[in-house]
Amino acid sequence: MSFQDKLEAAQKELSEANIWKSNHNPPISVLLIKLGFNIRPFHYCSFISNFITASLWFGSVWGLLMWFTSWQSSGMTIQAALIGSFFAGILFGLFMALYYKHSAKKNNLSHWHTL
Repeated sequence: MSFQDKLEAAQKELSEANIWKSNHNPPISVLLIKLGFNIRPFHYCSFISNFITASLWFGSVWGLLMWFTSWQSSGMTIQAALIGSFFAGILFGLFMALYYKHSAKKNNLSHWHTL
């Protein structure tokens, strides 16, 4: 089965489970798919994969936004900003990975390889 076929089957299963479209097809996924990346819906990824992905993108984006909007003008050092971004990313990544793991289990979703 091709990646596109599995993706369509996963989207159908997620819709039938009444999971909000914004939860199973978030903007970051839409963007990456439009850019040509073959990424699974987060409900079908491993805990560690979701943790790393969410931690990296959130920590980076949040850190840059905070640096340019408030941290730089308040005199925060770059090292403190990096540490703050790192811990914010870790916390966000942990909670998002837990959410997707819990949601997949609660809704009795198939595993990616069985779609």
